[in-house]
Amino acid sequence: MSTLILTLPLAGNSNTPEYGYVLTPDGLAVAAQGDATAALLPTLAARSTEVVAMVPARALSWHRITLPERVLRSLLTGRMEVLRARSVLAGVLEEQLLDEPERLHFALFAVPEAPSGDSAWVAVCDRAWLQAGLQALESAGYRAARIVAECTPSAPGTALAMLSDAVEPAQLLLCTPHGVSLLPLLPASLALALAQPTLKVVAEPAVMERAQAHFGNQVKLQGHAQRMLAAARSPWNLAQLELSASPGGRLLKRLGAAWQQFLQAPAWRPTRWGLVALLLVQVLALNALAWQQRRLLDEKRAAIAAVLQQTFPEVRLVVDAPLQMQRAVDDLARAHGVASDVGLGRVFSIIGPQATLRLSAIELGERELRLALSGLDEAAAQPLLASLDGQGLSARLQDGQLLIAHKESR
Repeated sequence: MSTLILTLPLAGNSNTPEYGYVLTPDGLAVAAQGDATAALLPTLAARSTEVVAMVPARALSWHRITLPERVLRSLLTGRMEVLRARSVLAGVLEEQLLDEPERLHFALFAVPEAPSGDSAWVAVCDRAWLQAGLQALESAGYRAARIVAECTPSAPGTALAMLSDAVEPAQLLLCTPHGVSLLPLLPASLALALAQPTLKVVAEPAVMERAQAHFGNQVKLQGHAQRMLAAARSPWNLAQLELSASPGGRLLKRLGAAWQQFLQAPAWRPTRWGLVALLLVQVLALNALAWQQRRLLDEKRAAIAAVLQQTFPEVRLVVDAPLQMQRAVDDLARAHGVASDVGLGRVFSIIGPQATLRLSAIELGERELRLALSGLDEAAAQPLLASLDGQGLSARLQDGQLLIAHKESR
């Protein structure tokens, strides 16, 4: 499924703001990129195209909070009411916010490395600005399925420094386990970045030379489109509280995101190939089993036809062995003056399901039918005799053979 990633324009840029966009077919390759107003954005080729809105790093502030585990779990799972959740977050962040809580949007994320599970990250931005940007996109026909941040706090033991020419002079965006900071290129900022234990440095082409002057050859080239692709792969969704759906809608979104991750993520490629191979093996196994069952059925039909032709050599063509055998027995009974009331068809319908029995010969006496069955003993004969008795037939074992007659005939 293709994805359209849109960068929300900062407030006050223009009356007709432009959105930076990247269109990707698989989350890795770039099919199209550029900047355009909402009315001139690429047309969605299919309804399955996912729209992802990216919030620039300059529009977000990150705060780490500590709450009782039970309260934090209620906030993270969305079970707490929106107004109460806003009140809890505003109370915890009261001394850290520079604006009124009513004017801010909050998004809460768990900290995986927290030992007691009571810490979380809160991303804060201007709520009116965020809603206006999303509404403008929705009016143009682009409904954002997810909202992601340009940069999020990094995992423990790692750090990421990004240099861009979006703001002059070029600024340093530093993502560490302690948060996200937008810093000027000053000696103190560079010292803070270089002090990180494992630092990865990326820079856009316009500031690549300047980045190498400060960080040396460890700088890797990363265009703005690649940065947007990396942000879109983040599992941190800012669409929370007022911007989130109902619990059922959130569950569907999570399932849909997980499914898309499974279909597109390179890390899942071996699993996808493994599932395809497993399905092919299952199909081949089912075909082999069906072929074996058909072969066994053909062998049984051939055995029945052989018994028919051995017992009645005048039968040359076997089409329906039980029916032809019944007719041959009826003809033989009429030729000997014996009423054919045993019902060979009924007898075979009872004996047929017995997989352990093999019919080797048929003999028609004066008023009874004698069948030579291999594998028939006293224990196996009891249910068979009961079944024949239920069909109005009298049966008994004699010298390893089954003698069947109509009850009235006996």
